[in-house]
Amino acid sequence: MNTALKWLAAGASALLLAACGASSSSGPEAELVGTYAVKQNGALKELIKIEKQGDRYVMRDKVRTPEWSEPKMQMKPVTREQWARITTDKEGTAFVGMASEQLGIFKVPAGWKKNGFQTSTGYFLFYSRGPVEAYKL
Repeated sequence: MNTALKWLAAGASALLLAACGASSSSGPEAELVGTYAVKQNGALKELIKIEKQGDRYVMRDKVRTPEWSEPKMQMKPVTREQWARITTDKEGTAFVGMASEQLGIFKVPAGWKKNGFQTSTGYFLFYSRGPVEAYKL
């Protein structure tokens, strides 16, 4: 099975678990609040924004419009077990993560690599097509 399919299979089931299992308390995931961009044609493009609303985290995006969408999904903290399912990482990597049923956002040590993916920024998004380098603005 190729690397992309491994990421997809592991990530899809783990993101579903993450969306159902974790509570939304004010923990280390609070450091993920902010705006994230991805590189498109060599330029950074704002893509998602994580906000805290009351005791929960929500995600807005600019996928189909130039303005931020209304809150689209609730993001919940990712546990170590869910992290291992999403990334297949069992080495005790330091991470902070939040996920919904469709998307995960993670902070790891810059330079972290797994299954052919490497992040230079220390941030990455994980969705149905696998991991994508993210830039916190």
